[in-house]
Amino acid sequence: MFSRASRVTIRTVSRRRFSRAAAFALALASWGCQKSGVECLPPPVVTCPDGGGPSFTGDVLPIFKNVCANCHAPGETEASIPLTTYPQIQVWVGELNNQVFLSCLMPPPNAPVPLSDDQRQTLLVWLTCGALDTPAVDASAAD
Repeated sequence: MFSRASRVTIRTVSRRRFSRAAAFALALASWGCQKSGVECLPPPVVTCPDGGGPSFTGDVLPIFKNVCANCHAPGETEASIPLTTYPQIQVWVGELNNQVFLSCLMPPPNAPVPLSDDQRQTLLVWLTCGALDTPAVDASAAD
Protein backbone atom coordinates (compact mmCIF):
# COMPACT_ATOMS: atom_id res chain seq x y z
CA MET A 1 0.00 0.00 0.00
CA PHE A 2 2.76 2.48 0.98
CA SER A 3 6.09 2.61 -0.72
CA ARG A 4 9.21 2.18 1.38
CA ALA A 5 9.97 5.91 1.05
CA SER A 6 6.49 6.79 2.34
CA ARG A 7 6.91 4.59 5.39
CA VAL A 8 10.25 6.21 6.23
CA THR A 9 8.73 9.68 5.88
CA ILE A 10 5.79 8.75 8.11
CA ARG A 11 8.09 7.38 10.81
CA THR A 12 10.35 10.45 10.64
CA VAL A 13 7.42 12.84 10.97
CA SER A 14 5.97 10.81 13.84
CA ARG A 15 9.29 10.79 15.70
CA ARG A 16 9.70 14.53 15.21
CA ARG A 17 6.21 15.18 16.49
CA PHE A 18 6.83 12.88 19.41
CA SER A 19 10.15 14.57 20.19
CA ARG A 20 8.62 18.02 20.05
CA ALA A 21 5.70 16.93 22.20
CA ALA A 22 8.04 15.25 24.68
CA ALA A 23 10.31 18.30 24.82
CA PHE A 24 7.30 20.57 25.33
CA ALA A 25 5.89 18.31 28.06
CA LEU A 26 9.24 18.22 29.87
CA ALA A 27 9.63 21.99 29.62
CA LEU A 28 6.09 22.51 30.89
CA ALA A 29 6.61 20.03 33.73
CA SER A 30 9.88 21.59 34.81
CA TRP A 31 8.34 25.07 34.63
CA GLY A 32 5.51 23.98 36.94
CA CYS A 33 7.66 22.18 39.47
CA GLN A 34 8.76 25.21 41.46
CA LYS A 35 5.83 26.13 43.66
CA SER A 36 5.95 28.74 46.38
CA GLY A 37 9.73 28.46 46.71
CA VAL A 38 9.53 24.73 47.51
CA GLU A 39 10.86 22.32 44.93
CA CYS A 40 8.05 19.97 44.02
CA LEU A 41 9.50 16.63 43.01
CA PRO A 42 7.82 13.25 42.89
CA PRO A 43 7.59 12.00 46.45
CA PRO A 44 10.42 9.78 47.63
CA VAL A 45 9.70 6.22 48.61
CA VAL A 46 8.72 6.42 52.26
CA THR A 47 7.88 3.65 54.67
CA CYS A 48 5.76 3.98 57.75
CA PRO A 49 8.06 4.17 60.78
CA ASP A 50 7.95 1.53 63.51
CA GLY A 51 5.46 2.68 66.10
CA GLY A 52 3.24 4.44 63.55
CA GLY A 53 3.18 7.67 61.68
CA PRO A 54 2.48 11.24 62.64
CA SER A 55 -0.47 12.01 64.87
CA PHE A 56 -3.32 13.65 63.00
CA THR A 57 -4.23 15.97 65.88
CA GLY A 58 -0.71 16.82 66.97
CA ASP A 59 1.22 16.82 63.70
CA VAL A 60 -1.07 16.96 60.67
CA LEU A 61 -4.06 19.09 61.70
CA PRO A 62 -1.84 22.10 62.50
CA ILE A 63 -0.53 21.94 58.92
CA PHE A 64 -4.06 21.96 57.52
CA LYS A 65 -5.06 24.81 59.83
CA ASN A 66 -1.96 26.86 59.02
CA VAL A 67 -1.68 26.23 55.28
CA CYS A 68 -4.88 24.80 53.80
CA ALA A 69 -7.53 26.58 55.88
CA ASN A 70 -6.49 29.89 54.31
CA CYS A 71 -8.64 28.78 51.36
CA HIS A 72 -10.32 25.50 52.38
CA ALA A 73 -12.44 26.67 55.31
CA PRO A 74 -15.96 28.08 55.69
CA GLY A 75 -16.11 31.62 54.34
CA GLU A 76 -12.92 31.26 52.28
CA THR A 77 -12.43 30.97 48.51
CA GLU A 78 -12.53 27.15 48.46
CA ALA A 79 -15.21 26.70 51.14
CA SER A 80 -16.87 24.00 49.01
CA ILE A 81 -13.91 21.73 49.88
CA PRO A 82 -13.38 22.36 53.59
CA LEU A 83 -10.27 20.80 55.10
CA THR A 84 -10.65 21.64 58.77
CA THR A 85 -11.60 18.34 60.44
CA TYR A 86 -10.46 14.74 60.12
CA PRO A 87 -13.70 13.51 58.45
CA GLN A 88 -13.50 16.33 55.88
CA ILE A 89 -9.85 15.65 55.16
CA GLN A 90 -10.29 11.86 55.07
CA VAL A 91 -12.75 12.19 52.17
CA TRP A 92 -10.04 13.89 50.10
CA VAL A 93 -6.96 11.81 51.07
CA GLY A 94 -6.42 10.33 47.60
CA GLU A 95 -6.87 13.69 45.94
CA LEU A 96 -4.58 15.34 48.48
CA ASN A 97 -1.82 12.96 47.49
CA ASN A 98 -2.40 13.79 43.82
CA GLN A 99 -2.67 17.55 44.31
CA VAL A 100 0.22 18.01 46.75
CA PHE A 101 2.73 15.37 45.70
CA LEU A 102 2.03 14.16 42.18
CA SER A 103 0.72 17.17 40.25
CA CYS A 104 2.17 19.81 42.60
CA LEU A 105 -0.93 22.00 42.31
CA MET A 106 -1.55 22.51 46.01
CA PRO A 107 -0.89 24.76 47.63
CA PRO A 108 -0.90 27.06 44.61
CA PRO A 109 2.00 29.45 44.01
CA ASN A 110 -0.08 32.39 45.25
CA ALA A 111 -1.09 30.66 48.51
CA PRO A 112 -0.87 32.92 51.56
CA VAL A 113 1.19 30.27 53.37
CA PRO A 114 3.25 27.69 51.43
CA LEU A 115 4.06 24.20 52.67
CA SER A 116 7.55 23.95 54.14
CA ASP A 117 9.75 20.95 53.38
CA ASP A 118 9.14 19.63 56.92
CA GLN A 119 5.37 19.97 56.53
CA ARG A 120 5.48 18.19 53.17
CA GLN A 121 7.46 15.36 54.74
CA THR A 122 5.01 15.07 57.65
CA LEU A 123 2.05 14.89 55.25
CA LEU A 124 3.83 12.34 53.07
CA VAL A 125 4.60 10.05 56.01
CA TRP A 126 1.05 10.46 57.35
CA LEU A 127 -0.41 9.48 53.96
CA THR A 128 2.05 6.57 53.66
CA CYS A 129 0.98 5.27 57.07
CA GLY A 130 -2.66 5.20 56.02
CA ALA A 131 -3.77 8.75 56.92
CA LEU A 132 -5.04 7.54 60.28
CA ASP A 133 -6.73 9.70 62.88
CA THR A 134 -4.31 8.37 65.48
CA PRO A 135 -1.00 6.69 64.69
CA ALA A 136 -0.99 2.93 64.44
CA VAL A 137 0.78 1.35 67.37
CA ASP A 138 3.50 -1.15 66.62
CA ALA A 139 2.43 -4.55 67.97
CA SER A 140 5.89 -5.20 69.44
CA ALA A 141 5.76 -1.91 71.38
CA ALA A 142 2.58 -3.02 73.14
CA ASP A 143 4.31 -6.07 74.70
